[in-house]
Amino acid sequence: MPSLTLDRIFNDPDLSGSPPESLKFSPDSRYVSFLKPAEDDFERLDIWAFETQTGQSSLLVESSQLAFEDRALSDEEKAVRERKRIRHTGIVEYFWSPDSQSILFPISGALYLYSLSDSSLKQMTTPEVFATDVHFSPDGRFLSYVAKQNLFCVTIANKQLIQLTTDGGGTISNGIAEFIAQEEMHRFEAYWWAPDSSKIAFTQVDESPIEVSQRYEIDADSFGVFDQRYPFAGQPNASVKVGIISIDEAGTEQPAVEWLNLANEPESYICRVNWLSDSARLAVQVQPRNQQQLALKIWQCGVDANNQEAKTVLTETSDTWVNLHNCFHSLKDANLFLWASERSGYNHLYIKSIDDSYACQLTSGNWVVQSFLGYDEVRSLVYFSGLKETPLETHLYSVSSNINPANDIQPARLSATGYNHQFQADPNSRFFIDRYSNPEQPPEVNLIDAKGSSIAELFVNKLNSTHPYAPYISHNASIEHGELKATDGQQLHYRLFKPKATEQPNSKFPVIVVVYGGPGVQRVQNEWIPPWYHYMTQRGYGILQLDNRGTANRGVAFESLIYRQLGDVEVQDQLTGVAYLKSLPWVDSSRLGVFGHSYGGYMTLMLMMKSPGTFRAGISVAPVTDWQLYDTHYTERFLGSPADNPEGYAASNVFPYISGLSGQLLVIHGMADDNVLFTNSTKLYKALQDENLPFEIMNYPGAKHGLTGRKVNLHRYSLMDRFFDQHLGTKT
Repeated sequence: MPSLTLDRIFNDPDLSGSPPESLKFSPDSRYVSFLKPAEDDFERLDIWAFETQTGQSSLLVESSQLAFEDRALSDEEKAVRERKRIRHTGIVEYFWSPDSQSILFPISGALYLYSLSDSSLKQMTTPEVFATDVHFSPDGRFLSYVAKQNLFCVTIANKQLIQLTTDGGGTISNGIAEFIAQEEMHRFEAYWWAPDSSKIAFTQVDESPIEVSQRYEIDADSFGVFDQRYPFAGQPNASVKVGIISIDEAGTEQPAVEWLNLANEPESYICRVNWLSDSARLAVQVQPRNQQQLALKIWQCGVDANNQEAKTVLTETSDTWVNLHNCFHSLKDANLFLWASERSGYNHLYIKSIDDSYACQLTSGNWVVQSFLGYDEVRSLVYFSGLKETPLETHLYSVSSNINPANDIQPARLSATGYNHQFQADPNSRFFIDRYSNPEQPPEVNLIDAKGSSIAELFVNKLNSTHPYAPYISHNASIEHGELKATDGQQLHYRLFKPKATEQPNSKFPVIVVVYGGPGVQRVQNEWIPPWYHYMTQRGYGILQLDNRGTANRGVAFESLIYRQLGDVEVQDQLTGVAYLKSLPWVDSSRLGVFGHSYGGYMTLMLMMKSPGTFRAGISVAPVTDWQLYDTHYTERFLGSPADNPEGYAASNVFPYISGLSGQLLVIHGMADDNVLFTNSTKLYKALQDENLPFEIMNYPGAKHGLTGRKVNLHRYSLMDRFFDQHLGTKT
């Protein structure tokens, strides 16, 4: 059997089987469309579709046939791709027409419309437009998009262009989500069609309150200085307001804007915007800057804004912070809506009325609803994903919306245990795309019905003799899942990868703690493991992953312990994992390493500095080192403002602990990172030099936060091999 190599891991075909991406139902549920890598270039994506009636898949649009390769991405496109973590080329997003007869997609700044009836392709705009954020109107008559910081729409029938806003430019943008909305609130949309296509709601962002700072991007053969309005913690945010435009069907005049009076506190965040089903009211979720409240406000369209203020229909509160969610859904009876809340200590679903005359809790218990998927109003069934059975597996559930509290109706699980799942519902919640895996099963994709029964296999990925990973399966590590107790008694889930040679008596092996540890993320689940982990165990390393307190999907009490100081309980819990490692007979406790990226890079530094002598070597990738160099929304959610919590910021930064660093340290950073700015690492370099402490660095010209691309990853992981082999591979 051949051994795994880094060259093979970062080559084609994908060892995990290349599952399709961006799967979507057509509005009529006849097709399931998806993006799939081209046969001659696994980084370039094409559009495919599976026809549910025939069970056949076919290539619809081959991106290589479109003349786009020669045009460089604009700065705006690069920024959006970085926020959305888009790593591919070709067709990276697409949209179904409401009548399911065509597919729209942007490529190289131009919009194309593909017709399923005759396989024709029509170019709707020219590349010079640089169209982004493209959408169909719900009735299919218009295409809308953003260009040059303004909103436009064009009639599909005759390509008549209507410019909806004209004041975009400079620090003003219309229909473009600001940096922290995309990066931290995960709100990529900044305009929304009313269900009846009569109006568009949009945000207008004014970045002038944010001071201009200079960000340096160093490429292989160039050096750029960018004036960037980055909202550093404690500094002003952009000013954001919401407007509504009534679409002028004639298209001969620019529509007037109705600006919402939300009566916000200064610098409040516009978190979510949703139309009610009646198209006459708009729901806006607003948070104050300290994020300890979340208000749902309703605006009645067409009423004189000077005499109207948005009505607050509910307010969530917390002593720490209120997490955002995407679980708002307006019912056909527009007075009712579905809502999610952590008020019980765990995220659960409710039905509420706008006039506060009705409220019903649909789910309850010491487990988390992860996301709302859909509502079948005919059968009064709400579908959602959650972690009721175990925090290690996400499953599909249904629950009746006609709950009688006396009956204590429990949600029905519809997906198979033993796997971790991701779901997507069709428009009527009658069918679901189910992507699932476990450590022995690479990701597969099935089409299932509303009872959980399989209808069709959309992507078969059995680990048989023809699978790309088959030649290497014999090298797979054994994986141990388990639980440890934190100091407060809460359970910590871990997974431990053991080298096969641990079966030999009296053998001792180094172990690497692979850490993330930050809020909003869960690493330990019952899912397919990326081949790199098995590659490392094949080379004689054990690997430990542990979800410490502060990570996601375990409830408020588990997550909120990091409030006002980062890098404290997270470090404690990771060291609990280290103590467990030291109790194992096959672990060489003198050869422990640690590796993490982003928050994991920060945790790597904190673990090495706050626990001297524990780790012989560590690799920190793109770390935050000073939380005042990170953005407002993320940082202040957990630490408050620097003015109100200077002690917490000081204790959360790495610099007070620099002198405690022991072990060999390698720091890796992209030199064009616009998320965790490269300044975090250069400031660390200077502090380590001032203390005369040895360390190594590797900086990647032109690389963003994700450090993507085959060549970069092959070099980075080869470097990591050499570093760990040098410092952990041989006991000295």
